Amino acid sequence: MKVASIALFTSLIASADAVGFRDLVERVSHKHTESAAAAAETAAAIEGTDQENRDLQQAGCWGNAGRQVSAWHPTYSAGWTNGYCRDTVDCNSPSYSSELACCKAAYAGQMSGTCLMNLPSPPTMSPTQTGGLDVYYPDYGKAWPMGSCTNTRPLPTGRPNYSTMLACCKAAYGGQISGKCLSELPSPPTGSPTTSAFEAAFWYPDYDTAWSIAGCSNKLPLPFNNPNDRPNYGTQVACCKAAYAGQLSGACLSELPSPPTTSPTGTGGAGFWYPDYDTSWSDATCLNTRPLPFGTGGRPTYSSMLACCKGAYRGQTSGYCLGQLPSPPTMSPTVSGGLDVFYPDYSQQWSAGLCINTRPLPSGRPNYSTMLACCKGAYAGQMSGYCLAQLPSPPTGAPTNSAFETDFWYPEYEKTWSDAGCSNKLPLPFNNKADRPNYSSQLACCKGAYGGQTSGNCLSQLPNPPTMTPTGS
Repeated sequence: MKVASIALFTSLIASADAVGFRDLVERVSHKHTESAAAAAETAAAIEGTDQENRDLQQAGCWGNAGRQVSAWHPTYSAGWTNGYCRDTVDCNSPSYSSELACCKAAYAGQMSGTCLMNLPSPPTMSPTQTGGLDVYYPDYGKAWPMGSCTNTRPLPTGRPNYSTMLACCKAAYGGQISGKCLSELPSPPTGSPTTSAFEAAFWYPDYDTAWSIAGCSNKLPLPFNNPNDRPNYGTQVACCKAAYAGQLSGACLSELPSPPTTSPTGTGGAGFWYPDYDTSWSDATCLNTRPLPFGTGGRPTYSSMLACCKGAYRGQTSGYCLGQLPSPPTMSPTVSGGLDVFYPDYSQQWSAGLCINTRPLPSGRPNYSTMLACCKGAYAGQMSGYCLAQLPSPPTGAPTNSAFETDFWYPEYEKTWSDAGCSNKLPLPFNNKADRPNYSSQLACCKGAYGGQTSGNCLSQLPNPPTMTPTGS
């Protein structure tokens, strides 16, 4: 009985072990099958990627025929500061023939220098980030009359720059009457006055000093923003006679290189004529009587009585002013048509300023014998060229085409980036040349302002567009 029980128990254990062993074998086999399937799936994915690359190289980007070879592309996913270029096949970024060309075009101005530092032989002359830049740029943070050039780090993005401070002043502040930019040069140009202070080409009254002791000055910088903000004269004596006539102290005349031997007596007639505003229009005339009934700049003055009558009483139907002349004309001037002098229209902005001869002549307004003289005297340095453009026959030095053009090119910020280009058309769409970067050529403007423009619109407007996108080098 015991032997039979033991045999039965032994057979049961053997059966259980056989079942467990088979289950273990089945599980191991199933796991192996799953691993083999996963490996096959991974291999298929890799093969598919390789096939896609081969297809891309055979068909080209976007299905264009031709083999798409690898080139250097910017890595936009790394961000601007850490951006670099890599040799790959990419249809979604511009391509370049070399890593250096890619860095210069796609990461120009990258202050971190990450892209250039990844070159096999990085440039040895890379800035050390200490001291000043080796280029100068205009300081747009200051008003035009006080503007100057600096090489302080960092160089603002898009700001035009020049190899020397002098070149910067001449290009960015050409026509600056105050001379502020040039005055900061270590050695100002030899063509400038040899005195320690710069001097203007005209004289103006010193309104910052009391009348009785004031004189005329031609010192720079000007104590006012625009030459038209204060009367100006060709000589110091002309300034004294017009602005300080009747000055009993003689302070202005005493500052002349060769002052009169005696102080003005203040008696007798003045050396100029002025309108009699204290009398009604129809009965008024021009006087040179002393003492003057007005202060400095209080009334317009003229070199002769006839000039005064024509300027201040033009259209006086009574003809009273002309009737007081030693030899009055036989007939009163007509009142039709424009004046025979031109004056600046101060109602317009500077960039759109022009000269007119519309009646009446505003009191105290400077006037000129011709429209050209008025534009040159009142709007010298007007970058828009608007005043000169109104001449019946513009100067022969101007472009002969119907639209005026500047001698520099500027980016068209009024258009979207992809559709924009560079222009040199007048009038300028901004008030001052320094309000926008400018370049010496259309190509330089496209490369400086629209580098990386994938549409290529700017370069396509060149007279001879390049046959392929520039490499940026």
